[in-house]
Parts: sequence; structure tokens; C-alpha cells
Amino acid sequence: MTTVLLDNATPATDKFIEDLVNNSCNIVYKNDVVPRGYGYLSFIEDFVEDATDDLAKAIPVPGILKRMIDVQSRIEDLVDDATENEAVGSLIEVFSQYRHLGNIIHYAEEDAKPTVLKDMGAFHKNTSGEKNLFRSVKYVPFKGDIIAEFMVWHMAPIRGPGLAYPPKDLMK
Repeated sequence: MTTVLLDNATPATDKFIEDLVNNSCNIVYKNDVVPRGYGYLSFIEDFVEDATDDLAKAIPVPGILKRMIDVQSRIEDLVDDATENEAVGSLIEVFSQYRHLGNIIHYAEEDAKPTVLKDMGAFHKNTSGEKNLFRSVKYVPFKGDIIAEFMVWHMAPIRGPGLAYPPKDLMK
């Protein structure tokens, strides 16, 4: 999500944006939070909520001390406080203006048929019932080591399996 569209663009900018929309795509694998980082904040909130327990476990504090200071609740409170902070609220307002241009190629699973999605922006009201919108793909809760899986979700289009060239072919 690298683009904020402004109403006061010049005709040259409008032409550039049109060319960009018609000639670009992004690949998104499973629950990858990175391409959703700016403009799809509810997805990020769902990921953080799902990852809170694993984040608490990853903090190198002895178990009894973690229970005494309730690390998991403190992480949850930190996230809640951040979203209620005025400065963070201003950032969220700006972040929500970002969107992907062009097509988004989404793979729900490694062997799934890709879905072509469009990002209409955080404030798009889908009054006409459009299908295949980026924000219609919701976060899927994960069971397992979510911290490790985060990197799998993000790197799969580059490292594979199936979405990238094998390393031996890249060295040619």
C-alpha cells in the first residue's frame, strides 16, 4: 500500500496513475500483514490479537514472573492504549488513505487457485455488492507458532513453495 490518491492531481499524474493501475500487481499470500500494513488496520488488529499469547511467550522472562506481572494483559493494554492515543489516531487516519493500485493476486493457501482482488480503499462503501475486494479477505486465526508463520506468509512469494523460482534457477 504505497499510494494515496489526491483529488487535486494534474492530468499527467492522472495518466500515470491509470498506467500504474493497468500494469501492476501485488502478490499476497495467506495472512501476510505487510501488504495490509497501512490501509487495512482491522486486519492488523486481528493479527495482533491472535499473536498476543505467542508474543508474551517470546519475551524472555521466567514463567512465574510473567504470571505475576501478567505480560499478556500488558501487551493487550499497550495495543489498546496505542489505538486510543491522539497521535496514533492521527497516524491511523493517514494510514487509512493508502491503498494498492492495480491487481492483487491473493493465494489463500499454497495450492489454492489465486484470486484477483481490487483495493478500493479503507473508506469504500461496497453498496453495489462488488466481489473480490481486498478488504473482503479477512484474517484467518492461526494455531501454532505465529511468529515463525508471519515470515512464511510474507516470504512465500519470494522463496516459494510454488510462488517463486527455485533458488537453483535464480543462480543461472
